[in-house]
Amino acid sequence: MKVDKIKKRDRERTKGKILKAVGEVIEQHGTEKVGVNLIARTAGVNKVLIYRYFNSVDGLMEEYVKSGEYTSTYEAEYFESIPNLLPEERGKALTSLMHTFMNDLRDRKSTRDLLRWEIGTGKSMLSDARNQVAKKILEKIGDLPNYNDTSALIAFLSAGVYFLAISADYREKMLDVDLHSDEGWKRIEHIIERIIMDVKS
Repeated sequence: MKVDKIKKRDRERTKGKILKAVGEVIEQHGTEKVGVNLIARTAGVNKVLIYRYFNSVDGLMEEYVKSGEYTSTYEAEYFESIPNLLPEERGKALTSLMHTFMNDLRDRKSTRDLLRWEIGTGKSMLSDARNQVAKKILEKIGDLPNYNDTSALIAFLSAGVYFLAISADYREKMLDVDLHSDEGWKRIEHIIERIIMDVKS
């Protein structure tokens, strides 16, 4: 019994090292270098373990998207921390979700690189994994009482955040919003909150 617990703990630790290595490889070498050999070398593990735990590079990438290495809002702990919410509490929860997601994208170059790669190649595997997690989160938070289609609202806001975060790697401003300053991003946060909370002014 104790041996099984140790094996499970070691397996989870190794999987965590491999998932962390995916982000390091993307950050240092770009998405085109993502492969079993480099990830295994970066993680300090035998490449056989990648196939054992994830079946393939595609399986590994899908698991990476579902992990907190991609963005903290996709971690299991984040999902489990969402309480049962009253309708009037949902706007605040969704605003917090969007702000955390936006700040994660700003801080994680590897996630932005992965999004660029996904858009450029048209691979839907990662967006499928992302959509599964996002749907679970939205179902747990619940629909906003002041909108008929909360999913469409969050899809629209998420797409805007993706675009702005990726754009910040190439340009300083979008209109007069400074994408290289906290002040500029605070303006975006404020607008997200106003839209979700359906503030009129």
